[in-house]
Amino acid sequence: MELIVQLEERFNGLLNKINELREENQRLREEVEAERQTRRDIESRIDTLLEKIKSELE
Repeated sequence: MELIVQLEERFNGLLNKINELREENQRLREEVEAERQTRRDIESRIDTLLEKIKSELE
């Protein structure tokens, strides 16, 4: 019977670890998306500045 209790504890521990990893994965996905958005914003600002420079040179 002790063996079954140990297996249940290990199983529950593994389920908890899976949930922790899912939460971490979601947090990392959100962080990556925020970084992508920042990059898009920066690229847009650079493009705007380049267009201003181009129009000034014409």
